[in-house]
Amino acid sequence: MLQSLRARLAFLFAGTLVLATVTAAVVVVSLYQSYNRDQTEAELRKQVSGVASYYERAFQSTYNKGKTPPPKITKNEFEGVSDAKLYQFGAVLFPNAPNALPNSKIHLDYSTLSRQARPVYEFSSGGATYIGVGAPIFSGPQPIGAVVLAKPLADVNNAWKNVIGLVAAGVAVGLIVAIILATYVARRITQPLRVLGSAADKVARGDLDVNVIGKRTSDDELGQLATRFQGMVDRLREVDELERNFLMRVTHELRTPLTAISGHVQALAEGVVGPDDLDESLTAVNEEVRRLDRLVGDLLDLTRLEAHQFRVVSEEVGLAALLERAAASFREKARTNDVIFHTPIDQAPTIITDGDRVLQIVNNLLDNAFRWTPRGGTVQLGCSTSNGLAAISVSDTGRGISPAEREAVFHPFYSRRGEGGTGLGLSIARELATALGGRLSVESEPGQGSTFTLSLPRKRRRRVK
Repeated sequence: MLQSLRARLAFLFAGTLVLATVTAAVVVVSLYQSYNRDQTEAELRKQVSGVASYYERAFQSTYNKGKTPPPKITKNEFEGVSDAKLYQFGAVLFPNAPNALPNSKIHLDYSTLSRQARPVYEFSSGGATYIGVGAPIFSGPQPIGAVVLAKPLADVNNAWKNVIGLVAAGVAVGLIVAIILATYVARRITQPLRVLGSAADKVARGDLDVNVIGKRTSDDELGQLATRFQGMVDRLREVDELERNFLMRVTHELRTPLTAISGHVQALAEGVVGPDDLDESLTAVNEEVRRLDRLVGDLLDLTRLEAHQFRVVSEEVGLAALLERAAASFREKARTNDVIFHTPIDQAPTIITDGDRVLQIVNNLLDNAFRWTPRGGTVQLGCSTSNGLAAISVSDTGRGISPAEREAVFHPFYSRRGEGGTGLGLSIARELATALGGRLSVESEPGQGSTFTLSLPRKRRRRVK
């Protein structure tokens, strides 16, 4: 039963409240007992003052004939009215009374008591312990005796029994309230966790259509946990959407060349292609096969890079020669597309890196730049150094990239309005840059063109498997 968090919380809260209730009950009983003793002493003090005053008046009327004696009251009558035992002291007033409280070593030296003195005594008599209050009896300025009114101490100490029933009833009510409150609080605390657990089960089954936030705010820990869980689910939903789109694009990109190849082969098999068109048909088949090979190669590279299973080498690479090699392969395209191509790369440094992978990145960036640069536009390949980094930049005067698309262009198969290539070039370029210990960034303004910058460490060696 206690394996449940809800049950453990309920027992914890209920136990705490029960302990607090019992402690409060013990304190109440102790305070009541102390209060009852103070009240008993105050009552005895008041009663014994009246008794002492009576005996003073009786003594004065005996020896002063002009004084009216008070009504005669016996000792038993005093005891009956006060519900206490009366002890008398003083040879003049009470000749046969001892000066010590019975069965105790307390000697009542009333001659030393002041008129206002009301001393408290505890003594034993008849097998019982008493608490008493004494008062001296004066004749003029001279004390001539004393009286003590006493009650059994057990009656005082057991007074808590008079209220224990009420205290027990209060404790019982408190226990019931504690259990109800603890159960309610435990349920309120664990309910969001149960919702999260159910949502986690749905996510584990592949169902991402969950919402655990609802009207909950993120002010408390459970709210923050729900917000983070919902963020994780939203991210999984985005990844799931990207994966579906990825598979759809892969399927489409693979099917296009296959369809073209199939059409050419079928035409050849059926003899539709004449001898004059045979070379053209075979060239088309060859181009589609090469396209298919590049696509499969790009997919394989991207998969290895994302799985961190891509190996790079470290070697001394002269960037001036490498960039010139890349530029040379695009000069014919620049001429064909009527694009101005600047290559201020003469001062490019020599760095330690993987030259083939750097060339692959630069080729991807140049291919992307020429694809988006209109006729009459400009593409520039440059290189600079700063703070131990070599920065290779590829700028174009194309349509530019909106802020919302600047990160999306690095996603696999991302295509702006369905235009462009396979959508893998920039993804592979960024992954390769990371594998080389550098980074690939973009700055762009819509209508103003774009600049992609590959930053690589000049001396850092990095090997990724």
